[in-house]
Amino acid sequence: MKLKNTFISLCAVASLVACNSISSDSKPLFAGSLSTERAETETTVVFIHGAHLRGSAWQPVATELKNAQIIPHIIDLPGRDNKVAPKIITLNHAANSLCKRTKDLPQPQVWVMHSQGGAVAHEALASCNRAQVSHLIYVSAVAPFEGAKPFALLNKEDEKNYFKGVTYEDGWMKITNQSEYVASFTNTKSKSMQAKIWSQSVDEPAVTGEGKVHLNKSKLDAIPKVYVFAKEDKIISYATQQKIAQSIGATQTYSIESGHLPMITQPLALADAIKSALRH
Repeated sequence: MKLKNTFISLCAVASLVACNSISSDSKPLFAGSLSTERAETETTVVFIHGAHLRGSAWQPVATELKNAQIIPHIIDLPGRDNKVAPKIITLNHAANSLCKRTKDLPQPQVWVMHSQGGAVAHEALASCNRAQVSHLIYVSAVAPFEGAKPFALLNKEDEKNYFKGVTYEDGWMKITNQSEYVASFTNTKSKSMQAKIWSQSVDEPAVTGEGKVHLNKSKLDAIPKVYVFAKEDKIISYATQQKIAQSIGATQTYSIESGHLPMITQPLALADAIKSALRH
């Protein structure tokens, strides 16, 4: 499949809504879930951003978790600027960077992944992980395994929305039309929110989205998984998210009335979902 048809940026935002409520859609996690006491005293949460996004986009959510005695760590994956050759930022390269950044952090760890970050995390689990990952929390994230590419389950409408503002150029998925980029991923009229979204947006190495994930399904099945749906997402549609959650066997789900970047548009609701997941 050609690059344009397979690489869908997963870090742009859809509509901003006023409600910060969340809903839990499923039963608590099975045996091995974090107890309330452990979640409040020992849990190390690692935030893994998606394509076109800076790690600092997670900061509002990380602050909320820190206030709840949960230790947050924000990871910046390679390629957050165009000072490097994009061809070297393969999926495996990004996964190895994640492994290096997490191996010396406190154990055990809960990985919270957004968008393309789900593919990077899965490849890290397959190829280089040395951390003890107790739980995986997906936030409108892809979750490929066993040879699948990051965006295998996405649909053409997702792709259409993405390419309104982004163009492949010299190995980068470049944001070539800022207004279309913002308009495609959010219907907010707030200038301050639009500016905040833009401040966290970057060009993305195209080759990262072309890699294959080698995570074995049996290894993935051994880790409890939570999926947080962004129900108004136009980049990874709600229906697509549901397919992804089913494919990985997520045992607990939450829903937020949000576009693709709830960590920016609804950080309190997203933090509440994560804290709730850790308590069950």
